[in-house]
Amino acid sequence: MASIREIAENCHVSPAAVSRILNRDERLSVSAAVRQSVEEEARRLGYETPRQKRNNQIKNISVALAPFDKPGFEERVISRLQPFAGPKCRIQLFNRNNEKVDGIIAIGEFTRDEVRDFESVSSNLLMINNLGTSYAHDSIMVDYAQNEESVIRMFLRRGISSLAYLGGTFQRCGSTIGVNRACQFKALMQKYGLYEERFFLLSSMDEESGYKTVMNMPVIPQGIIFSDPDFARGALKALKERGADPLTVTYVNFFVQDVTSGCALLIFPDDILRTALKLLMEKIREERVQSYSIYAPSVLMEKSSPEGEWRLI
Repeated sequence: MASIREIAENCHVSPAAVSRILNRDERLSVSAAVRQSVEEEARRLGYETPRQKRNNQIKNISVALAPFDKPGFEERVISRLQPFAGPKCRIQLFNRNNEKVDGIIAIGEFTRDEVRDFESVSSNLLMINNLGTSYAHDSIMVDYAQNEESVIRMFLRRGISSLAYLGGTFQRCGSTIGVNRACQFKALMQKYGLYEERFFLLSSMDEESGYKTVMNMPVIPQGIIFSDPDFARGALKALKERGADPLTVTYVNFFVQDVTSGCALLIFPDDILRTALKLLMEKIREERVQSYSIYAPSVLMEKSSPEGEWRLI
């Protein structure tokens, strides 16, 4: 079994110097050649510091999701995150009965009591879109306002003068999903002089409602914002049957592949998820102590055909 003393003898330095080099102590005054020699000898002998051994163990990361989408999206998010995490991380849904885990990613708004629940399970917590409950942990905020406004401006740039917001709401865990996004877009349409009551229609968040809503519209506007992919799927089918081809944007949280045509406002692009995992792993590996707060944009995307590739607008 390789030891620090053996590495020190082979490299002609002290055991203390070997320990500090392998633990990335930049305050140690040695040449780059000595550092390289010690690191290469440690690799040759298969030596690992206690920190390296901890870091090479499989990490258990829990993901807590507020109820802002339909049932089943949680499992899809886990499947989305696992490839980004790699083979040395195990991603699982947060359960309050879980034992201690290495880290937690909490997506959505949570109360202070809920944040304390997370802290009781892990000292490494990253929050996405959690407003003002704690500054002790890393956080990523998605700039909703800027990106929703970019949707309205995109319609204006393309000469759209009649615009609809069509969609639905969904009841889950005592929350009404879809209300906030509808209110935000209504305010923006009013701000830019694009709001017409006849073109602002809400029903339920499903494919059948999308189909019926569009089929019952006396007039099809030049542009349409859809509240979610399920509603949009039915609405796009109805538009095709009516021979209408307005410019459309679908609001989607995680899975742009659920949008079959037109444009998509993707709230949580993959880069945000990758960044969340990167920041959390830095804390788990004790690579830093300082917490970061990051503002990140959503992305507005478009593809020219159902078979085409998505591109940023």
